Amino acid sequence: MRQQDMPLRVLRQLGKQVLFGALVVAWAGYGTATDADSIPGRADPNFDSAFESWLSDEEQDALPALSRLAHDGNGAARVLLGVIDKKSALQGPWVTALSRQDRISVLRAPGGLSGQNWMTIAAPDIAYAQLWSRLWHVDGGLDIAQGFADKGDTRAVREALLVISSRRESGFPAELLAAEWFPATLSYLAADWPALPDELGTGDQGDPQLRMSGQYVDDADLRGWLGQSDLGAPLRNVCDQQCPGEVSECSLALYKGLGSYPALAMLGSPVPDLVSSDEFYQSPRGRASLARRIMLTRSARMREADLVRLGDVSTCAADWLRDEYGRYAYSLPTVPLSPQ
Repeated sequence: MRQQDMPLRVLRQLGKQVLFGALVVAWAGYGTATDADSIPGRADPNFDSAFESWLSDEEQDALPALSRLAHDGNGAARVLLGVIDKKSALQGPWVTALSRQDRISVLRAPGGLSGQNWMTIAAPDIAYAQLWSRLWHVDGGLDIAQGFADKGDTRAVREALLVISSRRESGFPAELLAAEWFPATLSYLAADWPALPDELGTGDQGDPQLRMSGQYVDDADLRGWLGQSDLGAPLRNVCDQQCPGEVSECSLALYKGLGSYPALAMLGSPVPDLVSSDEFYQSPRGRASLARRIMLTRSARMREADLVRLGDVSTCAADWLRDEYGRYAYSLPTVPLSPQ
């Protein structure tokens, strides 16, 4: 979004005297971290093998191998494990079935009572890891989002902006939304929201951001938006694999399963330097991570009722989600009855 795309918002900002310079700190790098355009260790054949196993959803083989590589100093393994440890949606059935101690052992570095996230260990040497570590440790602000933009990780930019906005309980000034790196997909984070329709700059009646300003968005328009927008690509990639006969209906059902536009904005490659978003959501682990994310939006008691609702939109999508949920159902140990 550019300044000329939102004249009314700019007018509403006049007289507010927003101290923009206090909000946006120029990205200049921190510590001794090296450039993360290419994460060190990703070219290691051992990492490549373990990573491919992980994308194939073979956690029982991949994660112990990645853990060994991380202990041996492989930066790519440390970054990937750091993200998996922080994102429950990236943890599949094998991980979630582990005991707490075993999960700590396979996902974290030694140290403290519960281990340390590998991203913290990688931060002094890898600029990309340092950005994540700072965001998670509330060490910085908008410079972190801009840093992710400099690294080309648009998904991380969105996550950082959503996190920062939530922490501040406020939106961002017009000057920031006009910045080259600020994503138009988060225009609704404007400080003076709700915006008027012509301020969004998309011209698409199906854009879910319109709902943030109290407007009605028809499901048919929303389905059309999901079918062509960049944010809808993860849903389309999953549906292309799981429900090729009803991609449009499947995408709408999965969006409704996510439950919110911000949840959609959080989708994307976990580490773009390792795998593109399209490749990730075409992989077994990527597809499973989307189902897991949807699963975690509902309590166990509400999931079946929710699947019935989603089935009215796409039977195929609902059936796939039900199968995925079933992978996390574990049999309780049999307790022998006391003798009478």
